[in-house]
Amino acid sequence: MRELPEADVAIIGGGPGGSTAAALLASIGRRVVLFEKEVFPRFHIGESLLPFNVVLFQRLGVVDKLEGRFLQKWGAQIMSSAGEVQRYIRFEESLVKGPPFAYHVLRSEFDHMLLRNAREKGAQIHEGHAVIEATHSHRHGAQVTARGADGEMVKCRAKFLLDASGRDAFVASRRKLRSMTPHLRKAAVFAHFENVPRATGRQAGDIILIVLREGWFWIIPLPDERTSVGLVAEGSRLKELGLPPEQLLDRAIRACPAAWERLKDARRVSQVWGASDYSYECREVAGDGYLLLGDAAAFIDPIFSTGVWLAMSSGEMAADTLHRALGDGRRKADLSPAVFASYERKVHHHVATYTRMVSRFYEPGFMDIFLRPSARFGLKEAVISLLAGMADPPPLVNLRLRWFYAIVTLQQRLGFVPKVPLLGVLEENRA
Repeated sequence: MRELPEADVAIIGGGPGGSTAAALLASIGRRVVLFEKEVFPRFHIGESLLPFNVVLFQRLGVVDKLEGRFLQKWGAQIMSSAGEVQRYIRFEESLVKGPPFAYHVLRSEFDHMLLRNAREKGAQIHEGHAVIEATHSHRHGAQVTARGADGEMVKCRAKFLLDASGRDAFVASRRKLRSMTPHLRKAAVFAHFENVPRATGRQAGDIILIVLREGWFWIIPLPDERTSVGLVAEGSRLKELGLPPEQLLDRAIRACPAAWERLKDARRVSQVWGASDYSYECREVAGDGYLLLGDAAAFIDPIFSTGVWLAMSSGEMAADTLHRALGDGRRKADLSPAVFASYERKVHHHVATYTRMVSRFYEPGFMDIFLRPSARFGLKEAVISLLAGMADPPPLVNLRLRWFYAIVTLQQRLGFVPKVPLLGVLEENRA
């Protein structure tokens, strides 16, 4: 057993949330040890980011590493399954002005870049080290034991623990804190393709979202002329069909006119991956000697590309809160759970804000209003503000979002605008 020098903070997981917290804490002189079970670069889904990420990229000092390598995303095209009803979203039309664009990234490169940045800032990074045991207490600190790829055992003592272990949810799974969101039990099949046509100019980076009767497609342009294509639907329905992922994705693409129009000449250049049981939340994200970050705290649904942003913003909040709690020459350290109550409230608030929008997306009537937005009262601009990553909408935006949800409810009850025609691509009689 090899023992490492004591640290201020031990972090489980080197994805966007963990690497963000590590970089910010290390850059202000905190002793950070991070354990990541894999060796980067490694494949990961979630390539499309949100504009509010850009502000944090500036703080992390990585904007120059993004520019020129990854595609800028200025907007999104959302359309019905046959393509006859379409809406274009421009982030620059947000009610409260912020960054007007985001990026599409190759997560293998992007995550590796963030982890290297944390190392360059002074964090001690241990890749290929799977954490097998972790204890945590605000009185006695944390102790983490990890096993390296060569079988070597490593132990580290720290004053505090940050869990950024993603969907593995190291702490939450052992403390039984995680609850699935019953109405969002979705699953996805996805792959990378080449020879997918793109628009020119700014619109070359548009994400395309095609809405189906039973789910939706994403089409995301990536660097190196690659395109990420995925199908999201009810997990039970995909399982019921009993098809291999390759056959399932191909069948759905061929059955959807709007998708087939864009992908008929495409060539798949990767395996077809699958993911299921997307949405969950942990009831306690700040506990005795630990904080949960990103997907280790909650994950909603990939529909509005919130995953990376929520992970990195929670990493930023955790780093700032923990830095204050650790104290300095003028302030005494206070790591008691009460100190982190504001972090917990804010994480739950962010998750609730996006869960509400995602939940309404899957309800009848939502697309009837969403694809035919009113130009009055700033409703469209308020929705765009949320989709850009404004997880703490000011009162001006919140009021308009409530109006928007109320209109969706009226549409469900009264049907005062024509329904958007949506096709079912997973029906038994389709080839």
